[in-house]
Amino acid sequence: MFRNPLYLMWLAVAAGAAAALHLWAARRRRELARSLGDPETIARLLPPEAGPRRRLKAALLLCGLALAFAALAGPQWGVELVATRSDMRQVFVAVDTSLSMTAEDASPNRLEKAKRELSGLLDALQGERVGVIAFAGDAGILCPLTSDVAAAKQILAGVSADAIPVPGTAVGTAVRLAAGTLQRYPGGKAVVLLTDGEDHRSDPAGAAAEAAASGVRIFAIGIGTPQGNPLPVKEAGSGALTGYKKDRKGATVISRLGEKTLAEMAAQTGGAYYRASPAEDEVADIARRIKGLERSQGETGASQQYRNRFLYPLAAAFLLLLAEPLVPLRRARAAAKGPPSPEGGRPPLPQGAALLLLCLLPLPGRAAVRESELRAGNSLYQKRRFEDALERYRAAQRPGDARPDFNAGDALYRLEDFEESARRFQGLAEDPKTPRELRAAAYYNLGGALVRKGDYAGAVSAYRRAVVLGPEDRDARENLAVALRLLKNPPPPRKKCDKPDDKKKEGKGGGGGDKKDSQPPTPAPRPQDGMSKEDAARIMRAVAEKEKAAKQSVQQFSPQQQKRPPSEEDW
Repeated sequence: MFRNPLYLMWLAVAAGAAAALHLWAARRRRELARSLGDPETIARLLPPEAGPRRRLKAALLLCGLALAFAALAGPQWGVELVATRSDMRQVFVAVDTSLSMTAEDASPNRLEKAKRELSGLLDALQGERVGVIAFAGDAGILCPLTSDVAAAKQILAGVSADAIPVPGTAVGTAVRLAAGTLQRYPGGKAVVLLTDGEDHRSDPAGAAAEAAASGVRIFAIGIGTPQGNPLPVKEAGSGALTGYKKDRKGATVISRLGEKTLAEMAAQTGGAYYRASPAEDEVADIARRIKGLERSQGETGASQQYRNRFLYPLAAAFLLLLAEPLVPLRRARAAAKGPPSPEGGRPPLPQGAALLLLCLLPLPGRAAVRESELRAGNSLYQKRRFEDALERYRAAQRPGDARPDFNAGDALYRLEDFEESARRFQGLAEDPKTPRELRAAAYYNLGGALVRKGDYAGAVSAYRRAVVLGPEDRDARENLAVALRLLKNPPPPRKKCDKPDDKKKEGKGGGGGDKKDSQPPTPAPRPQDGMSKEDAARIMRAVAEKEKAAKQSVQQFSPQQQKRPPSEEDW
């Protein structure tokens, strides 16, 4: 693969021109020889090696020229993971999931209308970092800030009226949670609220003041009507209407849109308030206002890039072009004794200077040798020769390169030396010099090693850090959920005759194809130690279903969710 393939076309043009020039020069030499006399006589006067050596010099020149153009074309092979950075803004969308959002004065109800508008807003915010907050009587982060808009939309699609188990509506709590998270980021920050504004327990005005102090703007969309609507009560299985929500006095509850509170909050932070419209024009205006905020540079994740290999053809071209003038057209004659005459052979200075330049060329050093050891270790790892791979990784270690240590941790895990594997991953994860994406992978694998050791609390902590460093990593979130279950209900100790299940999920740190040039497939250990395969499969199916429905446990992401004493208004 070439980064600038256009230079290959110029290579063909240059090679053709050089070949034509060489043929023209040879023809001119023959014509000149014929003009001087009999060609056979002239040929006997010329050294016999002149013809082959001239062709050798031409070949060296042409090959050097071709390799130089090949270097300009930018050959690439092998891939590496690099952090991607871009200018972006930070936006939390907060959706009200309280019981009042089931009112049907919006089609089909307030909550579905809010989700539809937020989904359109997320589409318009491609390229920004977005997160999803659900709130009722409390608030929780369902999706941390991420540049993966599709993932945020998937989580939003699964939000339901029971996403937050605490009844009521606490707009202020949601704003405080969002502002507290956003204050760590530079640049433009915003919270988009979709709610009916019926706040029965928090201090929304105080929360708006805190958001304004953190530089966070609030854009609020009011869902519902000022006249209000009763809250339908439906049968759990069939969804049939069985009546309407009653308060403690037996009166039918009418939920109304509280526009005044939302408008004041938006104005206090320099944002704007909108009432939800059937055409949803307010979504485009909010997106336009958010895109007008100041950008800040940040990491959007990691991407695969091909490795540039132009140095190889460039070095070969340099050597060939340097060798061309070193090839003489005639054999060197023995130097006569005494002072050299002007008619003597070519002085040896140019050859000596060229040889000196050759000696100054960089030779393969320790870095190249260690890189070779790393690739050899990856090859052995792919062949499941983990002990041999570990030896190569140890030989490849050098300051400033975390890959050999990371891969050695993988090999140790495969060798079931979980103590040493965890030590290596922990050292990499806690080293601030380790690249961010590699730190996330190290925390992930540290969690797997700690699970195999039976340290479930440590595994939960490691997976939490992996989620913070890589919010888009679905595997980390799934393993965190399983580790939390294991922490709550530890499995019985494994019997000595039991053998560990080796069917680990591959995927951390590369693997397969050209990725093995950087690092091998890192085991993403599923916590199956001490469980039967059926139990492990059952737990993983449950986690996958939760992910698909996007009903993730709010406790995993938000420390704010706590049981509160019920208020009279539980809608």
